[in-house]
Amino acid sequence: MAISIDTVYQRVLAIANKEQRGYITPQEFNLFANQAQLEIFEQYFYDLNQFNRTHGNDTEYSDMLEGLDEKISIFKRNQATVVSTTNTPGYLATFGSNLVTNGTFDDNITGFTAGVSAAENGGSQSHDVGTGSLKLQNDAANNVFRTTQAVATTPGTLYRARVSVNTGSLNTSASNATATAGILFNGVPSPTIGPGFSSTLDVYASAIGNFTNLKLFISGNGNTGATDFALFDNVEVSEVSSRKIALNSDVYRLGTILFTNSSGEFIEVDKVLPNELVYVNSSPLTKPSTTNPVYVLEKNNNGSLGDFSISLYPSSIGISNVSYNYIAKPTQCNWGYTIVNEQAMYDAVSSVNFELHQSETVTIVNKILELAGVAMQKQDIQAFATGKDNKEVQQEKS
Repeated sequence: MAISIDTVYQRVLAIANKEQRGYITPQEFNLFANQAQLEIFEQYFYDLNQFNRTHGNDTEYSDMLEGLDEKISIFKRNQATVVSTTNTPGYLATFGSNLVTNGTFDDNITGFTAGVSAAENGGSQSHDVGTGSLKLQNDAANNVFRTTQAVATTPGTLYRARVSVNTGSLNTSASNATATAGILFNGVPSPTIGPGFSSTLDVYASAIGNFTNLKLFISGNGNTGATDFALFDNVEVSEVSSRKIALNSDVYRLGTILFTNSSGEFIEVDKVLPNELVYVNSSPLTKPSTTNPVYVLEKNNNGSLGDFSISLYPSSIGISNVSYNYIAKPTQCNWGYTIVNEQAMYDAVSSVNFELHQSETVTIVNKILELAGVAMQKQDIQAFATGKDNKEVQQEKS
């Protein structure tokens, strides 16, 4: 059961003797309360390290390690599912061999066929003799032309599709639409480029089945002129060795990461440091695989998600088969109130209680009083609270 924030506030006000020594406003109290909660919470891990070095006891209620575990268990999250930011390559990701048939188009366009729907067939493809590229051209009746090749893939694995595109001969003179060129892999589009450019386009996507469609396209053209086309060359689809995964936003300390294989067995994913990854990848014995997966812990740069992300190796480990254990951050507490007759009155609906174990009630009060004493410049309050806090610590660790 959570600790009532209103109970703590009233005790703090009573001990501080609010009428004589100064009033602690709700805003100040909320700041002090969250600071105190974090201090107590962080101390758990230092205490856990210290008590692990001593012998426990076999009493039912006074073993310090068991007591700490009970307090920390409130924040334990087991077998949480992962949150993927995007299909982003992980740290030091490498790329496998090209899986596309004749992706350079030096001789012909083997393997690429017209699109699967009528809307995708409104154009033509040919081999450009001058450049050795694949030439795609729309007709006047359609807004898109796609040519497709099915690539053999491993389900769940992350792939990179890449192509060199030259739109120097693409124009919009016969249409109000803006002509573009690009690629799609498993339906995921790459960035597109307009007329008059030459660029290499990349797109990352996970394969769903044993075959995945790679599509090259031009759209929004509608000009039947022979000089109106886009050129595609150096087409590649290659397996990516790792993928980046974002973790939940409330992760405070990461525990074990688990992978469930095809047999339903749990395999622990080993943590490696960034500087160790080069050596892990260089040896056939330690190279990551589905039977020996590893991860690198990183800071997540996507501000809308949590603080942490991991680079998972290999990328063939499906995200849906990965779970992890962690310690969550305490939820920010808040003494909510409404103003009645110019007085702040407790509002249970907008309030958030402390998440800490109920045994921490006295400690929370003492720590808030310490902070309040500093803020009000009342040394006697600070000294009283500090003495109580030190006495409690000595009792716990003696």
